Amino acid sequence: MFAKTVISNKIFDSNSAYIYIWFSKQYKVVYVGMTNNRVGTLGRASQHLDTSGTFRKRFEKHHGCSINLSDDLTMFSFLLPQDKKFTTVERSYREAVEYLVQKDLITRKTQLKYPFEIVSWVRESPRISNSVVQNVATQIVQEFSNAINSL
Repeated sequence: MFAKTVISNKIFDSNSAYIYIWFSKQYKVVYVGMTNNRVGTLGRASQHLDTSGTFRKRFEKHHGCSINLSDDLTMFSFLLPQDKKFTTVERSYREAVEYLVQKDLITRKTQLKYPFEIVSWVRESPRISNSVVQNVATQIVQEFSNAINSL
């Protein structure tokens, strides 16, 4: 069986941070995450799909079946600003963007072309009132919304 895997150099950079969103039209699921993993969202994806991976566990608990049955999982990767606030070990700025993205998607989930349930868990951050964080989160939600509405 043939499967196409597209790898972009925008999803792995050792000095970058990302918000990523897993999406399955078939299983109507969204998972929001963040990383500054040295191999970017590609490395984080590997961890999520491992047998003890968080996304795998939440998907399987929500659907009652193996994530391996899904043939349309798509991971959207969004590069965060190249600012130490986002790229260092300290995670509160990344967590704030992740939190705002998930909260905004919860309010929009019935307005988009494909319905979905969010299976990720996010932590609130004291940085959610930061205007840069808010603008980045708004831009990510808009890009993701445009992307899935064009599927």
